[in-house]
Amino acid sequence: MNGKKIATILVILFVVFFIVNSPKDAADIVKSAQHILAHGFQSVSEFIKNL
Repeated sequence: MNGKKIATILVILFVVFFIVNSPKDAADIVKSAQHILAHGFQSVSEFIKNL
């Protein structure tokens, strides 16, 4: 196995571990990420409209 595959597997295992041990915190992180992405897309859209 190369390093990239090992790193990917470790990240996936960490995410699963985090979700199992702290589902509320994991959900809060996803909600925050969703909010950040939505705000980013809204800002880009507004920028394009103002061009």
